[in-house]
Amino acid sequence: MFRYLLPAVAFLAIANPVFAQVGADLNISPKRVVFGPGERSATVYVFNQGDQPATYSVELIDRVMTADGQIVAAADNPETTLDSARDLVQYTPRRITLQPRESQAIRVRARPGGDGEHRSHLTVTALPPENAGFTVDQAAAGGDDVTLQVVALFSVSIPVIVRDGAVDARADIDRVSLTQDGAQTLLSLDLVRNGTSSVYGDVEVFIEDAAGRRPLTAVRGVAVYPEVARRTVIAALPQGVASGQTLTIIYRDD
Repeated sequence: MFRYLLPAVAFLAIANPVFAQVGADLNISPKRVVFGPGERSATVYVFNQGDQPATYSVELIDRVMTADGQIVAAADNPETTLDSARDLVQYTPRRITLQPRESQAIRVRARPGGDGEHRSHLTVTALPPENAGFTVDQAAAGGDDVTLQVVALFSVSIPVIVRDGAVDARADIDRVSLTQDGAQTLLSLDLVRNGTSSVYGDVEVFIEDAAGRRPLTAVRGVAVYPEVARRTVIAALPQGVASGQTLTIIYRDD
């Protein structure tokens, strides 16, 4: 799952821009949905963790992974090939209004799409409230100035993956290195996807000393999608790792 801000929506308002953020209290669970062979239904929960009522739109948007691990709209990267799941997935409802601390279930269904893996992203976006603009009196107070209000709409997106046939999800660890960023030691590695399916899991780092092996740090929820062969993962190591100590790196598929 990722969070991002959609392009700001601009309104004619006051002489100096005023900024507001809508939907920062939005949460969604689970963080991904995977339909394996024979699996056709799932439930996603949307939570309003704020203190005000909120309305959300729900839609499927195709997104792709770039070489640096970012998730971007497929429409902005037409050169990237994606086996979309948009035509295979149905969901309801498509618009939700929640009171503070309230949740809503989204029912998601998938139909077979032939062999291979198909993917889209279920995207929930907080919509601006009806009172997000200025009142007549507030607008009049601006006089003849050109006025502007900017509202940033908060969105949460999770992958929805439909798999049919054999799943080939394998990964290797490559190009491991340690670098210094000031006083901070950084561990860098490439997670390499070998199979035809996407991989998703945790990168765990252990230290081995006289006391045995113990966990040092971890990077959770690392995915490599079929449109990229590898991605770089960077983990900050805790202070106190001495030269000559042995580190063990494990990638656990989820």
